[in-house]
Amino acid sequence: MKLHVHFEAGGMKVDEVVAGQSAEEVVASMQKRVAAELGFLKGAFVRAMTPLAFAQEVTRRYNSAMKESAPIPQTCEQFIDYGIDKNFATLVEDGGR
Repeated sequence: MKLHVHFEAGGMKVDEVVAGQSAEEVVASMQKRVAAELGFLKGAFVRAMTPLAFAQEVTRRYNSAMKESAPIPQTCEQFIDYGIDKNFATLVEDGGR
């Protein structure tokens, strides 16, 4: 599965394609990208999370910053589906999803 992720928030701009064999791998790719942007200490905290915990934290922070009420994802696939629905991401290649 390939996903074109495109968003800007909190001084961070992401516009790239992430890929993985599963939704969890795709979210892990996003997580790695974000951790690299955050520097050593904050990045270490992000890298220590599971992909699902990362997706849930991103959703919580998004809800707080944007005064939204997006449901906290229970799976990485739900997180990806929400991103696609909100136009933060575009599915480039399904890969049997």
